[in-house]
Amino acid sequence: MLCLTDDRSHSLISTSQVYVIEVKVRDHRWTIKHRYSDFHDLHEKLTAEKKIEKHLLPPKKMIGKNSKSLVEKRQKELEVYLQTLLVRFPTAAPKVLSYFLHFHQYEINGITAALAEELFHKGEQLLVAGEVFTLCPLQLYAITQQLKLAKPTCSNGDAKADLGHILDFTCRLKYLKITGTRGEVGTSNIQEDSLTFDLSVFKALLQIEISDCNSAQIMGLPS
Repeated sequence: MLCLTDDRSHSLISTSQVYVIEVKVRDHRWTIKHRYSDFHDLHEKLTAEKKIEKHLLPPKKMIGKNSKSLVEKRQKELEVYLQTLLVRFPTAAPKVLSYFLHFHQYEINGITAALAEELFHKGEQLLVAGEVFTLCPLQLYAITQQLKLAKPTCSNGDAKADLGHILDFTCRLKYLKITGTRGEVGTSNIQEDSLTFDLSVFKALLQIEISDCNSAQIMGLPS
């Protein structure tokens, strides 16, 4: 679910219209702030990469752009625009849209896709170096939830974001650090100390350090 409101940020030079986007996925919700120029940049990338029709984004208007009626109209149009994009990509949002909506920070598909791509690029290097790798409970929760779903390991079509990169890494990782947070995560209502996660995907751990987590959250802790 998406909902847009407006937020005025004032400066000595100009008044910029900022739109506050509230995203809700199941029980989790968070907010993001974007200007119209951010929507325009998103749309340019989607039209180039995903062949989205150019007319879907409401046009930029200059005259009376800060009037209340125009702000409310633009707000509704942008909300419809985002809803339309999510309908176009029901299984998994393209990377550019996922990052625009901060799925990579708060939503399980986006979180695992971002982590998989990170490990695709430098996972082997980290394993060879024998470095301690840090994960947070939200990332571990996302991995745990993904493994419960009966769906392909690469739902967005990008091979770099395949869940297999995470599973290969966790099977071979020797040194793990898990660091939780107190209170809500970022702009979301997510409380990491309420998220359960399964560590049975880690097959080769020699050392694990856990902080700001409680025992009720943790399943499959290696003996």
